[in-house]
Amino acid sequence: MNKMNKTRMKNKNNKSKIRPFTDNRIKYIINLLSPKNSDKVLNVGISNIPEIEIAIEDNVKECWTIDIDKQKLKKASKYLKKTKLICEDIDSKPLKKNYFDKVIIIEVLEHLDSDITALKWINSILKKNGSVIIGVPNKHPLHIINPVKYFEHKRHYSNEEITNKTEENGFKIMHLNVVENWSLLANLYIHFFFKFILRKTIPFNTFKKSANKTYMQENKSGMDIIIKAKKIRDV
Repeated sequence: MNKMNKTRMKNKNNKSKIRPFTDNRIKYIINLLSPKNSDKVLNVGISNIPEIEIAIEDNVKECWTIDIDKQKLKKASKYLKKTKLICEDIDSKPLKKNYFDKVIIIEVLEHLDSDITALKWINSILKKNGSVIIGVPNKHPLHIINPVKYFEHKRHYSNEEITNKTEENGFKIMHLNVVENWSLLANLYIHFFFKFILRKTIPFNTFKKSANKTYMQENKSGMDIIIKAKKIRDV
């Protein structure tokens, strides 16, 4: 059995162990996260409306978010009561080692100069057997008309590439699924129209019904890859 088939077999077996399926992206991520009252959770990368933090900050021991964008952190703070907001570049390796139980890093790795450095840093701040939820764009053909790919993203990933990078940096894949569809690009273009032409910010969910269906099941293809991985060794 070649390396690619082994990866596919491993992912197929892992996916059967965790059933996070639900009717939208945020719930899916939170189901994967499975927050507990004793958890210290870090989210890497802030959203203007910090839906993940809003959903979990009352249900965990500590909720932290780190980002380099001070203005976005300021906007997000209006929605949050307990989340600790940190304005730092992860390249400076902030935060304590072996401190967090769980880390979320969605739509971030593709923007970084070194995704390997980021994965090593996440490994260092996670406790043993801690988990990370990773979301990245995959090499779906429709991304060829995604302007963000050319102006903001450093890379996209195949299932095998993100699996190998994650495992090489001390993690075991517990779940992998591909999600999102054409509606991701439709929402992106609508978002750009309102942001740059009308100078307004609107929720990124105009075609949410179509996208939400991809979070209800395992999919053979999709625009994004979502992974849950467990730290099994230091690197």
